[in-house]
Amino acid sequence: MKKRLFIFDLDGTVTKEETLPLIAKAFNVEGEINALTDQTIAGNIPFVESFIQRVSILGKFDVSDVNALLSKVPLFEGVADFINTYSDQCVIATGNCSEWVSGLASRLDCECFSSSANVEDNKITKLKSILKKEDIVKRYQAQGYYVVFVGDGNNDMEAMREADVAIACGLTHYPANSIMAVADYAVFNEHTLLRLLNQINHPSEGNSVVLSCAGIGSRLGLAKTKALIEIEGKKLIHFQLEIFENVEDLRVVVGYQARSVIQAVLEKRDDVLFVYNHDYFQTKTGTSFYLGARHANEYCIAWDGDLIVHPEDVAACLDFQGEYIGCSDIVSEDTVFIKTDELGNVLSFSREQGDYEWSGPAKIKRDNIKYMSTNVFNQIEGLLPLPFLKIRAQDVDTYADYKNAIAFMKSWPQ
Repeated sequence: MKKRLFIFDLDGTVTKEETLPLIAKAFNVEGEINALTDQTIAGNIPFVESFIQRVSILGKFDVSDVNALLSKVPLFEGVADFINTYSDQCVIATGNCSEWVSGLASRLDCECFSSSANVEDNKITKLKSILKKEDIVKRYQAQGYYVVFVGDGNNDMEAMREADVAIACGLTHYPANSIMAVADYAVFNEHTLLRLLNQINHPSEGNSVVLSCAGIGSRLGLAKTKALIEIEGKKLIHFQLEIFENVEDLRVVVGYQARSVIQAVLEKRDDVLFVYNHDYFQTKTGTSFYLGARHANEYCIAWDGDLIVHPEDVAACLDFQGEYIGCSDIVSEDTVFIKTDELGNVLSFSREQGDYEWSGPAKIKRDNIKYMSTNVFNQIEGLLPLPFLKIRAQDVDTYADYKNAIAFMKSWPQ
């Protein structure tokens, strides 16, 4: 296994505040800096051009005063602890000037790569270099490292594109659209970020739930991904969040209408890990399950975003020891059947006939999950036979299934 190397953006990823606006506020030039920052975030001004202009504005202030100010910027303590604990595996890559952030960087026990400037009479006179973060990624990859990049802004995009793992960090603000387009993961909670970093660094025991919500739901005909459809006035994704409220490592795979799904989830909880399936149009749930299972806990529970399971059966799905395949009575229109033996094992899947309906979920060891562009049941076929777990469930693949799901949920005890 390659050694892991974690590269962190500084502003808004390790620090709880963006440093350039902080300098602007301290020296009463907020209007100019904020206007440039907003235009840069919107993608209307390239980062390099914006940074040059911002340094030109802020460079007239004493370097020592700016350095002292930034030395006191609050950090995300858990992130800083991770960096200091694994200092030989972590580096900082910031576009900010070393002359301004050296005091801040000294609080982190790792190497810091930054831009640099000429200083005369305690003032920045001109920029000497502007850091290209992707160069740092490539440098470590060339040394044989498996590189994880954590960032939040437009100037992180190329580095994230090059990295082996790209994490969009939403701890201080929503990540830039450009990096969401290349990210493998998105996080909005410090504990979630730390859990993921530790999972990447060391294999973890326990269970992860992979909730696949990336598809376009074309067969349903409601012009939205199925996670966002409403049943009895409640978004399906909110129903799923309720049944998984006690699941710590809940991974929601997003693709079509990703931003809307993320926003819907964040309405209820911010500690979910979002996993991107950018190729959602060309791939199916098997790909989403594989992506969601990367760097997960020892066992992964595959759960489609449109799968509705009777509340009394959910605990059995989560608590089952070892691998299993969920099945139900045959109730859906577009059915995948399963054939079983007298010992309670699933022997095969079929589109023609079988003893039960493959409804999901399925609990599979992480190390047994391989990349596949087709369905989850295709993922599992090579692992059969596996135990089956009988549950009461309803998929929502067609409009008829949607109507049946409403009736199914109305039948539950209130």
